[in-house]
Amino acid sequence: MKNILCICLFLLGCLAVQAQHEYTIEGKVKGLKDGTVVTLFLSDGRVGTTVATDTVKNESFRFQRAVSESSGIDRLDISCYQSPEFPPMSLAIFGAPDAQIKVSGTNNLIYTWKVDSPVKEQQEHNQFVEASRDLWDAYQGLFIQRGAMRSAPKAEREVLAAAQDSIMNIIGGQDIALMQQMPVPVSTVWMDKLFELSMNIKFLPGFAYKQETIALYNRLSEEQKNTVRGLEITANLFPPTIVKEGDEMADADLFDLNGNVHHLSDFKGKYILLDFWSSGCGPCIMALPEMGEIQEQYKDRLTIVSLSTDTKKRWVAASAEHKMTWVNLNDLKLTAGLYAKYGVKGIPNYVLISPEGKIIKMWMGYGEGSLKLKMRRFIDASSHEMVINQRGKVKIVDYPSVTSTNTEMLEIKQVELTDSATVIRLKAYQIPKNWIRLSPDTRLVGEGGSSYTIKKTEGITLGKEFYMPESGEAEFSITFEPLPLKSKSFDFMEGTAAGDWQINGVKLVK
Repeated sequence: MKNILCICLFLLGCLAVQAQHEYTIEGKVKGLKDGTVVTLFLSDGRVGTTVATDTVKNESFRFQRAVSESSGIDRLDISCYQSPEFPPMSLAIFGAPDAQIKVSGTNNLIYTWKVDSPVKEQQEHNQFVEASRDLWDAYQGLFIQRGAMRSAPKAEREVLAAAQDSIMNIIGGQDIALMQQMPVPVSTVWMDKLFELSMNIKFLPGFAYKQETIALYNRLSEEQKNTVRGLEITANLFPPTIVKEGDEMADADLFDLNGNVHHLSDFKGKYILLDFWSSGCGPCIMALPEMGEIQEQYKDRLTIVSLSTDTKKRWVAASAEHKMTWVNLNDLKLTAGLYAKYGVKGIPNYVLISPEGKIIKMWMGYGEGSLKLKMRRFIDASSHEMVINQRGKVKIVDYPSVTSTNTEMLEIKQVELTDSATVIRLKAYQIPKNWIRLSPDTRLVGEGGSSYTIKKTEGITLGKEFYMPESGEAEFSITFEPLPLKSKSFDFMEGTAAGDWQINGVKLVK
């Protein structure tokens, strides 16, 4: 009996300790509709994980959970993202042991709902919200208007976006004024606000407070500057040299799941497909099966290197969840390491690197089949060399080199010049069952600026959708009026509008 009593007392003690580490969030928002789903996210680096949901009843919602972070403070967000009448924003919440947190509001402008909390981080964050409450409400209202205008002309939507940028500029100035008054050493909330300002400098056209933001940055200690958050701020304010297509690849210390250090240079000798990804990025995860297929198909010629932009904790968990049969690394710098050096602005982001370490192609986004298309376009077709054959008055140029092009979907396979016509034989690359379309206005432009129009086509009807076969490749030809036989180059022009295909400086001589 004595042993049983001791065990019971131990279990009760454990439950008491757990209860001491819990916090509650109780919301009462006037006008909040019954049935509205309120979601609680736990932030970890750049990613938020859903940790709880509640359905509104009598204008109320409630969450109770234990602190999950070793620091004793959870950084959370409350969102009603499933309801279109809400702006695509969230309410910042800081959870701490024993905290009783009260949320109140009178509208659906969620970012500025009031949070009554004993947590000092929450109180500091609230100061920033209160300093610009009216501006934040106007900003959220514009978001709701934009959501209701998805089918409106682009110019009308851009007016609202510009108004939001203007408001954000003013908010930035007011945040700076508040930060200047706060004491040193700076807090984590202060650091987060500095990060937001640095993001405005990076992405917001015309942001007016760069020098003031740098002055605030100079208040950081060296230790703070060398934290991951500090490194991200540094990369935004003082961007590293960004590599471009044709440059030598950027490299860095990259860690595997066991803590071993690797470098991209370790994989020279094969093509490298560098994949910037995150566990919170839906398209990144969608791409994983296709990446596995590519790694197997091109294993003798290609190494895929996935570079996580998550925190170590989240990366380790995601790696255990998703089967990755290729190289899986992390520089543990979030957006401040290779992410910044490659100029990444969104993920998934891919970089194809030659066996010699030169950047061949950089692109962003994923659609089913798109990675296989890129491999066919830039690995399978990479061995083609320009060859010129002259037979009397007939000149044939196979795979002519070009100065520049704005399309990866078209490749000029052959040019045939005679005194009666110029025939362009093209190879098209596209995701299977997707379509391409070529304008009837397509023309050649010679060295003197003269235009040469289409006489006929074979294999494609101009102005109509051409659906790609399962191979994702197709060939067709276009016959134009004859270029002068002594021409050294020409431009292939679908038009001059944005998005019109152009292949410039097509060489007819080596």
